[in-house]
Amino acid sequence: MAPGSGTPLRRFQRLLSANELAVDTVIALVLTALTVLPALAGAPGVGVRDAAVALLLLQALPLALRRRFPLAVFVVVLGATVAQLVLAEPGPVRSGLGVLVAVFSVAERLDRRRSLALTAGAAALLGLVLYLRAGLPAGLQGFIQTGAVMVGAWIVGDWARTRRLYLRAIEAEARAVEREREERALRGIVEERERIARELHDVVTHHVSVIVIQAGAGLAAVEAGGDGVRRTLEAIDATGRQALTDMRRMFGIIGEDDGRAPMPGLGQLGDLLEQVRTAGLAVRLSIEGRQRPLDAGLELSAYRIIQEALTNTLKHAQGAHARVSVRYEPDALLLVVEDAGGQVAPAIEPDHVGRGLVGMRQRAEMVAGSLEAHRTATGFRVSARLPLAEPAPAA
Repeated sequence: MAPGSGTPLRRFQRLLSANELAVDTVIALVLTALTVLPALAGAPGVGVRDAAVALLLLQALPLALRRRFPLAVFVVVLGATVAQLVLAEPGPVRSGLGVLVAVFSVAERLDRRRSLALTAGAAALLGLVLYLRAGLPAGLQGFIQTGAVMVGAWIVGDWARTRRLYLRAIEAEARAVEREREERALRGIVEERERIARELHDVVTHHVSVIVIQAGAGLAAVEAGGDGVRRTLEAIDATGRQALTDMRRMFGIIGEDDGRAPMPGLGQLGDLLEQVRTAGLAVRLSIEGRQRPLDAGLELSAYRIIQEALTNTLKHAQGAHARVSVRYEPDALLLVVEDAGGQVAPAIEPDHVGRGLVGMRQRAEMVAGSLEAHRTATGFRVSARLPLAEPAPAA
């Protein structure tokens, strides 16, 4: 709640703006009492008694609808005022303030050109009636006074209209800002969901692929009657536990910080390659350049790209061997994963062929990098270039 929004004055203003018809009705009744009661009491200058009372009522009561029908109320009040001036007895004319409120209403509710034209026409008409009633000197004085008062009412009404439009524009801008904030929040939620889905895909796909391949090797060992079954089951157990650890680590980062280990980076490449080797893929790692700490997000993207590339090799190339190359340059990190010597194997995920390449490309684009993937004469090659935020000094 804004400061001062609960003060009695603010509450009273909100009450008035929420009950415009009731407020206008009270104004109309007050003006009716101020104009009709003196006439009923026998005040001079009101003309024929019954007709005068009816005309005075028409000058005040319609003002209850002045905001809903400003033009119609203006015409009725002005007509009643002119008729009362024509029918009034000689001498000072007693008339209500309804015509001034009607001028204020058209200035507040209608556009400036129309309200100004109506006000000028009303002033001219009333001035003409006063001239015909009282002659030149008195009529001219009445015309000047009437015109000045009506111009004053129009100025106040036009100011109220300008202020109302200004407040409405501010409210519209505030609503637009709120909608934009909600849209940004929604986009953030969508992007976060995509990030979570990408992390889940990378973690689950890699570990499940390794488990499936190890299980196949275990079945082959059982059929052959060898002693490698235990080693295969131990590898499956270790891979499954690693998958659960990675998923818990990921959800720990998404949720509240509870002391879990950070997401993997290039420092965990050795564990990743050892896991892949247990699944039967011979892989060799080479690191060039001066190693140094990098941004955590960039290291995570680099780790996931290498992980997904090796996973694809496990799924689609039986009996292959792979080479992973990491090169530190002054302004970029270069990654190359290349396999060779394998045979094309049935896809473990036939309904998602190519999703791994899309995920790797998205990983690279997240850090303003680029990725290329293509077949070679002996296998498949994935290369990525991830620019560094700040170029490191040359070694």
